[in-house]
Amino acid sequence: MTSFKSKNWTPKIISIFFALIIWLYVMSEINPKVIRNENNIPVHFLNVDEMQQNGLVVKGDTDYTINVRIIGRRDAVYRISRGQIKVTADLLGYQPGINTIPIEVEELENVEIDFNPKFIRVELEKLISKEKPVKVIVEGNPDDGFVMGELEYEPKAVWIDGAESLVNSVEYVGANMKLVGEGESLEKQLPLKPLNSRGEEVRNVTLGTSHVNVRLPIYLQKTVRINPQTEIQATTGYEIVDVKVNPATVVLRGQRDVLGTIDFIDTELLILDNISENTTRNVKLILPEGIITSDISEVSINIAVEEILEKTFNIRKEDINFKNIKEGYSLDLNDVPDTFEVRVLADEETLDQLELKDIKVTIDMKELEENEYTIQPILEIPYIIERKIKDVELIPGTVNIKVVKAEE
Repeated sequence: MTSFKSKNWTPKIISIFFALIIWLYVMSEINPKVIRNENNIPVHFLNVDEMQQNGLVVKGDTDYTINVRIIGRRDAVYRISRGQIKVTADLLGYQPGINTIPIEVEELENVEIDFNPKFIRVELEKLISKEKPVKVIVEGNPDDGFVMGELEYEPKAVWIDGAESLVNSVEYVGANMKLVGEGESLEKQLPLKPLNSRGEEVRNVTLGTSHVNVRLPIYLQKTVRINPQTEIQATTGYEIVDVKVNPATVVLRGQRDVLGTIDFIDTELLILDNISENTTRNVKLILPEGIITSDISEVSINIAVEEILEKTFNIRKEDINFKNIKEGYSLDLNDVPDTFEVRVLADEETLDQLELKDIKVTIDMKELEENEYTIQPILEIPYIIERKIKDVELIPGTVNIKVVKAEE
């Protein structure tokens, strides 16, 4: 029995020996031991919330990375994906300032892990919150003939959380709106960025609101005349010689469908009685709904008033032009007065322009035959002056003239 067992052990040992040799060959040649390098593996911070509850935050960039070396048999090493490599750094228990924090890498099955660096230097700073103003910058221009209205946006300010030095470096929270020839009003939601005094983005701070709601009116712009509405009466003996509005035109802004139909703008009604001197009054413009002015809301109405004066001119009988006397007849002018009066009512400037030589009195006999007639003389004054005269009267207004046969 003992001899039988001894005889069986020898081949078994030999078999095991050769199996070991084969395994060593396979492991060394077919599945050898290898080293795999994975660089820039991100470090995940632990207990960030707890640290922030203690009033601290990581200052600056939190994108820390390390290089990892995986050592083991080929099949085990390359079975591991990059995402399985878990790298952490625990922030709990550290104080403000620069801290050296150890790196931990989670163990992986059937491989050895080495990594570098073993520590990272992390600066912790006091966590603060501050409210910063929002500014929206408009770049570009609307379409030709259109202008921008007043920019409206909400919110006007945003709370910022982060490291004290970073939050304090934020001058404002900005957004940019770009125009490329628009002809209609715009409403947009724009992303916000924390910016320093040089307009550079401040990173690693948190905005309480990430967007701003913006409305930018785009108006059609048009220049129209101003129509003064007046009811003005001058004192007796005076007259209104001119009514002007200053300025005479106004620049309007509004939506195309409304402004496109407007050619003038009325003023509010100005009522004045018994004025005897030049007068100026300010009145408001009547703007249709949805229309605004670019520069003015009221205008001046200037009223020019002049006193009406009377001037008398004497026309001699021999200066009167008798025309169309029928051939073979003559005129008996004994009943015609030696002088005619022309009474003119006008302003001083007009009366100064009018001279005796400008006034013509004509009596048209119209080829009348022998008889006695009552005829109305014709008064002529140059039109350039006549149009500015308020009233004119010729005295007498009629004359008695006898037509007699001429003596042979």
